[in-house]
Amino acid sequence: MTLYLSKFCLRLAIAGTALAATLGSGSAVEAAGAGTIVPQEDMTEFCQQAAAARYEVSLDAITTNPPIERDGKILVLGSVQNDDTDQAMGIDCRFEPNGAFIDIIEAPGMND
Repeated sequence: MTLYLSKFCLRLAIAGTALAATLGSGSAVEAAGAGTIVPQEDMTEFCQQAAAARYEVSLDAITTNPPIERDGKILVLGSVQNDDTDQAMGIDCRFEPNGAFIDIIEAPGMND
């Protein structure tokens, strides 16, 4: 029951964050989502939804890979397809080892 409630609350938090970003609050995704504890099995979905809200694109424009551990952090690597330029921008969703969401950064090297 607790796990179900946690997942339900996570989905509500993600939906609220996406709605706030859609309504024009700019960096609401990072401010609202930073520190959110995300189970590793939900990190790809969390990253996809947070990136869609941040870059104001549909979920179909975001691709993500399974989480990996690097430099003491958990990363979800992915890309955002830009409809205007038809080019993909690499992103990294970063999490603490305990699952706390840190932020989304543009992936170095892919965007040059």
